[in-house]
Amino acid sequence: MLRKSIVAVICMIFLIGLPVGGQAQNTSADTGLTVDGPGQLQAVAGDDRNVVVGRQVLFSGNASLAPDVSGVEYFWDFGDGTTARGSEVVHIYNKPGVYRATLTLFLGQAESVDEIIVSVDRDIAILITDSDVTEDGWKLLQEKASTQETLLVNIKADESSVEYVKISGLTQKIIDAKDEIRQARSIIILTGNNIGLNALLNASQEFAKGTDLESLGFKNKSIVVLTSENLSVTSRLAQNIFRLLSPRRLLVSKTEAKEMVAGNFDITSLTQELQSAGVDYQLIGVHTQRPLMNLRPWNFLSYMVSSMVNKGVALNTIYLILILPVLSMVIAFARQLIGIKAFGIYAPSLVAVSFLATGIKYGLAIFVIVLIIGTLARLVARKIKIMYLPRMSIVLSIVSLSILFLFYLGAWSNQSALISISVFPILIMVIITEKFISAQIEFGNKAAWQLFVETLILSMACYYLANWEALRALILGYPELIFVTFLLNYLLGRWTGLRLLELYRFRNVIKNVELPEKK
Repeated sequence: MLRKSIVAVICMIFLIGLPVGGQAQNTSADTGLTVDGPGQLQAVAGDDRNVVVGRQVLFSGNASLAPDVSGVEYFWDFGDGTTARGSEVVHIYNKPGVYRATLTLFLGQAESVDEIIVSVDRDIAILITDSDVTEDGWKLLQEKASTQETLLVNIKADESSVEYVKISGLTQKIIDAKDEIRQARSIIILTGNNIGLNALLNASQEFAKGTDLESLGFKNKSIVVLTSENLSVTSRLAQNIFRLLSPRRLLVSKTEAKEMVAGNFDITSLTQELQSAGVDYQLIGVHTQRPLMNLRPWNFLSYMVSSMVNKGVALNTIYLILILPVLSMVIAFARQLIGIKAFGIYAPSLVAVSFLATGIKYGLAIFVIVLIIGTLARLVARKIKIMYLPRMSIVLSIVSLSILFLFYLGAWSNQSALISISVFPILIMVIITEKFISAQIEFGNKAAWQLFVETLILSMACYYLANWEALRALILGYPELIFVTFLLNYLLGRWTGLRLLELYRFRNVIKNVELPEKK
């Protein structure tokens, strides 16, 4: 009797579960719709995303489940009025906002839908925190960042009484947040006991083992470290971060500056704000790679550089001033020992500095164009029977108008790198144009163009020398080394022999010189 009852119950369960037509069906967990076959259709659009306006975003539905993968159709709705098809698609959001991106899978008559939230803003900033930042504090920082049209992404350390475990977990979270870090313009570290700084250092070492470090673009990011610890101790740790990541700017300050930092991601104006508020800070860079404990006669320049940077003077400006003695020494060497004349000492040095400010591509193009236009303008102005100085004024006026037209072409063609060039490098090139035209009048076209080519060669050599990262680090770390150029210039000035080009020029004469016979 009992056995018959069990058999009856099993039969009832089987009959209830069997649909009409005798075929098994599976129900989609997302939509309640059914799909033929032994498997289950389930759309998986991925995790919620934080992205930047105008940047490509990869959407992938490869984690979705389907009984027949080859027959599945993928349909994406990005929430901004655009759609796409495919398991992996790339999309660009053109306006900030919060969008619901949906992935719909179609397989026969069945479908499954999944949705993710995409937060789009002008910029992204990473905030690395721990329990020291409360929920209310986090919301306040978010509001401050939103005034800068910046989305603040929080990477928060887990609760743990063991500092090693806390750092290890936070390190892994930073590694997992590579997509957000790649898009971020700024990284802010706000943790106790420098936990966030150590975690970023560990994550950076992991990035350096592969190819991620270069692709994450730390050289274009600003890093701000806020600490309640001793500023000098934290600065020494931050120096390791700078050495490994080489960020564009790295600032260390106190925790009371957190609201100012969240509301101002421009380091230059932020330092001015910190000065006004009386908050201590330290800018970290190649100029701080050597610890300065006491002021001594042999390190006063290092103290000056460090002090100026902390007061808001641009480090690049300081470097351009410090590198000028080095460049002039190189040009003196080229003239005194090699025999390259060029337009004196200052002209190649100033042109090289102009190239540093404009970039070699645009600087070289502007320099050549300015000289060509200056030459053509001189030929035209020569037909006007007036005195030299008014005629030169007309030539330079034509050169100035041609540069203005060049900037117009840059604006018309949306060449942002060209139209953002400062006027001062352009003025330097105009001054060199006057020297070039004067050389044409005094020495002739052939000699003038020869001097121009020599000037250009020296300027490009000085540009690449000044752009050498090892030299930059050495000069900014040990600015006292520029005094060595005084000694080298003195030794060059004592040279009275033939130059290398003169040895080549008079090689036949030297060969024919009869040496006196020994008695």
